[in-house]
Amino acid sequence: MKRLVLIGVVLLFLAGCQDQSGENAGNEDVYEETASTEILPDFLEYYPDNIANLYQGIPEFKEVLEELPSYDSNGNVGQLDNLYQSFIYEEEEDGAIVWNDHGARCNPCIDSAAYSIEASQNGKSIEEIRETVIRQYGDGS
Repeated sequence: MKRLVLIGVVLLFLAGCQDQSGENAGNEDVYEETASTEILPDFLEYYPDNIANLYQGIPEFKEVLEELPSYDSNGNVGQLDNLYQSFIYEEEEDGAIVWNDHGARCNPCIDSAAYSIEASQNGKSIEEIRETVIRQYGDGS
């Protein structure tokens, strides 16, 4: 699983800016519920494979991503509570997951999540990761 996530992260860095031509290229987030984190949302079929790879790795790095701000597509701090919610909006008591397509449409979110996953895998602390992300995109203050 970690190898797959790392491959996805590398692909994200190589891909650079993503085309935002997905099914919902507008501003409204799309939410989709699946039975668990093992089942990815159908909306990912409208995005490049590297985005699906990133979504697949998100649950494993919840602790890190919850400590980072979410951004909008312009790099401003978004209205979600944290970066994790850009990808996984909610976890139900029965284990169901409410996925959010915001992360797939938001380049700062993609870049921040990919960097955070790679940095965490390389032993960086949450504080170091947060500092780097905020230096890049700001903290909203």
